[in-house]
Amino acid sequence: MFLLLTQVLLWLLIGVLIYNLFRRVIPKEYFTLLGGLLLFALIVMAFFSPTNPVVSTLWNILSFPLKPVGATIVLLSIALRKGLEKSKNLVLAALLIMLLSSTPFFTNLLAASAEQRAFTPQEAATQTAAAIVVLGQGTTEPNLPPRTQIQLTDSGDRILYAAQLYRTSGNNPLVIVSAGPRTNLEGNQSQINEGNDIRTLLLQMGVPTDRIVVDSNSTDLRSSAVAVERILRERGLANRRVFLVSSAFNSRRAQQTFRDVGLTNVVAKPTNFFRFQSGATPRLRLWYGSFIPSVEALTVSTRVVEEFLTSVYYYLRGWLAPGIF
Repeated sequence: MFLLLTQVLLWLLIGVLIYNLFRRVIPKEYFTLLGGLLLFALIVMAFFSPTNPVVSTLWNILSFPLKPVGATIVLLSIALRKGLEKSKNLVLAALLIMLLSSTPFFTNLLAASAEQRAFTPQEAATQTAAAIVVLGQGTTEPNLPPRTQIQLTDSGDRILYAAQLYRTSGNNPLVIVSAGPRTNLEGNQSQINEGNDIRTLLLQMGVPTDRIVVDSNSTDLRSSAVAVERILRERGLANRRVFLVSSAFNSRRAQQTFRDVGLTNVVAKPTNFFRFQSGATPRLRLWYGSFIPSVEALTVSTRVVEEFLTSVYYYLRGWLAPGIF
């Protein structure tokens, strides 16, 4: 009951924040009661149908002001409407947000906070599992001109790590690739489906074709968990140990989401770390470049913020326990 009450109050808080934000940004004559009701209806749609392309686009728009670039743009827009002389604090806040979120030193601290619970020492030492699940959405770019091969994105090391886990496990585990269609492409279904490309790469890395299963319909973490649970249950592996390969910053949420659908013996195998472990050697060198803003640092901080916002959404849906934060 307490958990449900907390979720309801948090939803109300988010609704009030969004309402007041739009009141500030959208001219009063356009922000009518009808417009407010329409906005509320769209939010409800996004809640019950998060994978719908139109709804997911809406969620990206609604969450945009909460991300570093979005917050900066919104604050500067409000400042311009009010006049810069009267809005120096807003301009200063926008500058501070952009400066901190794009500075490598602060980005490393933010990433460290997000990744510190990626796995436990016991999980890190675990060597064998009945199945290896790769959350592959967004890990590759298709082999389309002018490219001459399938390309890996900056999260593509998930595929390399999955192949490594397969080779070192010694027990011929099942490798499940969960990656649906690329939403930014249309045309040849074989090339649009990212799971097919990941399968090709795994075959090239020595994983046998009869040990690879592709979940080609999932487009988000929750649908991946549901689909993978079905695949494992059909093969009698649902109660066996499963390795879950994902990026370190969302590994904790991924593990809890899979456990929520009934896969209780899930071991996180994170990769794609942004931070360096404190006390490790060689250690990250602190130099003047650590305090010069960069696009790469801004990308990292944006991803960490996006992961936090997504975790809040999953909590509100009842898919995560409060301890995820």
